[in-house]
Amino acid sequence: MVYKNIIIFKWEGIMELEKIKILNFRNFEELDVNLKNRNVILGLNDAGKSNFLYAIRYLLDGKIRKSGFLESDYYNKNIKQEIEITIWINIGEETDVDNKKLYSIIQGATDTDILCIKLVAAYDNDLMLGNAILKWGSDESELENMPSYGIKFAIDEIFNVVYIDSSVQLDKVFKRYTKNLLQEKNISEKERNTLDKKINGLNKSISMLENIKHIERDMGNVYKTYRNEKNIKINIKSEIELENIYSKLIPYISYNKNEYFPTSGDGRMKILEYTLLTMESSEVSEKKINIFLIEELENHLHRSMQIALSYQLFEDNLFKHMFITTHSDLIISQMDKVNLIKLLDKDVANGNALYYEVPDEYKMLKKKLNENLSKAIFYNTVLLVEGHSEKVLFEHIMMNVLPKYESEGGYILVVDGINFKEYYRILTQLGITVIVKTDNDFEIKKIKKIKGKKQQYKCIYIGINRGLRLINMSEVNGKIITDIDKDDYEKNKISKQENFYDNQKPNMDILEKNKVFLSKVDLENDLYDVIPDVFNNTFNGKTKDVNVKKMQKAKLINMINFCKNINKTTCIKIIQSERFKCIKELIENVEHK
Repeated sequence: MVYKNIIIFKWEGIMELEKIKILNFRNFEELDVNLKNRNVILGLNDAGKSNFLYAIRYLLDGKIRKSGFLESDYYNKNIKQEIEITIWINIGEETDVDNKKLYSIIQGATDTDILCIKLVAAYDNDLMLGNAILKWGSDESELENMPSYGIKFAIDEIFNVVYIDSSVQLDKVFKRYTKNLLQEKNISEKERNTLDKKINGLNKSISMLENIKHIERDMGNVYKTYRNEKNIKINIKSEIELENIYSKLIPYISYNKNEYFPTSGDGRMKILEYTLLTMESSEVSEKKINIFLIEELENHLHRSMQIALSYQLFEDNLFKHMFITTHSDLIISQMDKVNLIKLLDKDVANGNALYYEVPDEYKMLKKKLNENLSKAIFYNTVLLVEGHSEKVLFEHIMMNVLPKYESEGGYILVVDGINFKEYYRILTQLGITVIVKTDNDFEIKKIKKIKGKKQQYKCIYIGINRGLRLINMSEVNGKIITDIDKDDYEKNKISKQENFYDNQKPNMDILEKNKVFLSKVDLENDLYDVIPDVFNNTFNGKTKDVNVKKMQKAKLINMINFCKNINKTTCIKIIQSERFKCIKELIENVEHK
């Protein structure tokens, strides 16, 4: 199965990653998804997130590519078919700094704004290895071989792939940093003379240590048993040199009063590693295009540090070309203008892609919108509800009948002031099953009065139209009513809502087929109709109206107390009722997946 997502990105002249296609590589038989410069890859364990990053590494990183492909790198070990990894890049205007770097090596490989780079690896049975050939051009069907220099290809001079995995590798990164960057900086003549004197004195002091002299004597005595030469003496000299003074540098962190501590904590070491990688990449960016591949950044990091890194990743221009895999909603809490890629089905991996930008109307609510989304996108099935009282009730039911529902891919999300449509659009396009539960709301609006006529009102059916908009169906027109009708609606609101619900059965059936469920009235009234005895015992009211109003007076607190009186048998009764098909749908989807 292949998902081909159709999205048009806004083009602003900068270098833009557009699409990637992977064939016959590891767990990807065929994957074809859109890209953007910042990409977040999501998916359950074994869905192929690391393999996705490795596909990019093989394509753009000569250090990885030179090792070749093993038989196990071919999908289901199908070595008769070639591995193909192809990326499309919009290189646009040459005034962009990254485009300039690409134009410097293209040399006519493309005559359009699109550069297609393709890796092809056929398996060699004699060598028991697949060797990569790189091609490029503007049209995938008419690519030409890319110039190569030994095992390096032209793009290796331009792309700097920075791979950051989940483990802590501070020592490795620090040594590379000191080797590549510190040694490029010349030591002044004055510093050199001072160091030479100190190093010579240190070498002499080391050679004069009693332990060293003891070894010299022992070696001399044993040597003479093999060859007795009178004037021979064994000497051990220390040869610390100016040229390798950086090899033993160790990073420390100082606190108050100049106290120094080794960076031994995993979290602290990881932050310092990222600091070095940032410094190193900043230096390299003058000559090359940095492509960051970041894998599960959250490991070993406290919540506050994850949030701090989220700001860094999504706001620092250094990370303008980035692929990140994560299981943490905090790492992506500050996301904006990113491409979300959700990998599905670990057996035959495929994926959905969606460009996500915080809508203008939610800029002030970015934190809330992102907080909710960044949690929900990790699940396979999400039930959207209006408020926290619904969430409390449904979570209580799920914990009684399917307590591990979240670990099995189910989630209940409160929209809480954010339009249902925004969540519905994003989650469904990522291939997530979305279930909606909303009230059958009405609203009476005054119509502009016409001179000489009675005041008229319009009854707007907010609830059903909210659902119909989600599935792109025509809305139900509002009914024009008079003052008398308005009074009747206000006095008999619940019966009017119930009658409207019954009269809209064709629309209700269509909505339910699309997993959008309306209350006949609202949560509390529907719940009373299913379990009136629990209401009566909890609120001690004599009528439905009194008990429901008591529940609604302080909805959240009352719902929490109300749930204490709902046992497993009652939960099952709610699930099996016509009024709460949404929770039954959630259970069936979680159990099925």
